[in-house]
Amino acid sequence: MRNIFNILDNSNNRSGEFIALQNARLDLIGELEAIVQYENHLMQTTNISAGNTIKHIVQEEKMHVGELMALIFFLDKQSEEEFFRGVKDFEEENK
Repeated sequence: MRNIFNILDNSNNRSGEFIALQNARLDLIGELEAIVQYENHLMQTTNISAGNTIKHIVQEEKMHVGELMALIFFLDKQSEEEFFRGVKDFEEENK
């Protein structure tokens, strides 16, 4: 994963919960990058075994995204509220 920033470098709030939240957010970025990478590899292969293996890995990465989002929501209720507000806005705009 690209190290786009280290949120802890400039932070005075280094509680365990804050660190866990920020690490979960960074891990989420990594999982999404992995999905993009594996799906690109999937599009490039013609080998059935490789394709099946990569598809399985992509499914696992998507599950990891869900697990990390649940963790983020657990650690930061405002993120959960804003997430579902965004889902609702999307649904209303795309009826």
